[in-house]
Amino acid sequence: MVIGKTLRKYVALIGALTLSGLVSAHAGTRTYDINMLLDQPHPFASQPSDPYFSSTSSVAVPVRNIRAPARIPGFTTPSRAIPRSAVQKTASDRMRGAAVPNRAIAALPQKNKGLISEIRVGFLVHDQGPFSRNEEDGFDGNFEILFRSPSWLQKIWSPRPHIGLSVNSSGDTSQAYAGLTWEWRFWKNWFIDFSLGGSVHDGKKTTTRIDRKELGCRLLFRESFELGYIFKERHSITGFLDHISNANICDANEGLENFGIRYGYRF
Repeated sequence: MVIGKTLRKYVALIGALTLSGLVSAHAGTRTYDINMLLDQPHPFASQPSDPYFSSTSSVAVPVRNIRAPARIPGFTTPSRAIPRSAVQKTASDRMRGAAVPNRAIAALPQKNKGLISEIRVGFLVHDQGPFSRNEEDGFDGNFEILFRSPSWLQKIWSPRPHIGLSVNSSGDTSQAYAGLTWEWRFWKNWFIDFSLGGSVHDGKKTTTRIDRKELGCRLLFRESFELGYIFKERHSITGFLDHISNANICDANEGLENFGIRYGYRF
């Protein structure tokens, strides 16, 4: 019994020693030396360049594997497909570029720096009127220029200064005149003009002829009345009557009147 127990102890000791040697031998074959790893070349050093890898880093990292940065709450990255907003135009720029109807243009304030306001031409029956008897013959061609009213005439309702000429077709009295014209507009495009001024003529101051007027003075007073209608914003057609006389300043005072129609163009 004693020998058997002793034998088993020796067998167990021998087995333990044998197993320990096997383990030590196996462990020796798996020992990893870090110096060997440092002496090895880089695993990607001999590979050709790849466009998907970064060229600035010492370690090749595929670009497609780079993770996008986290989105910041409340921030939206602008898209390049969205065009930049145009510079805001002023009201005057939009006005110049926009197409404005003719009626709207007429309603806008017009800045005309010219002196001439309107030109009128007419065809008049000579020496025909309600205030004097007919003695002279023919027709008168009439031409008149109206100027823009200066600021110093605002106190007397801004009349327009005018100059004009009436030439007789039969060689009877012709006249050149100047004065002021007041205009009042009423129902729609209708208007009334009244003028007051002076006239110089080439007729007779005194005469014994029954076919000529005795006008008394070379320089006479002149008044006119006109009723007209404006169309196409700048054009007008009027019925016209004028009268010249000396208001009994001179010895003879046969007045002279002409009436007819006139056409006007406004600038």
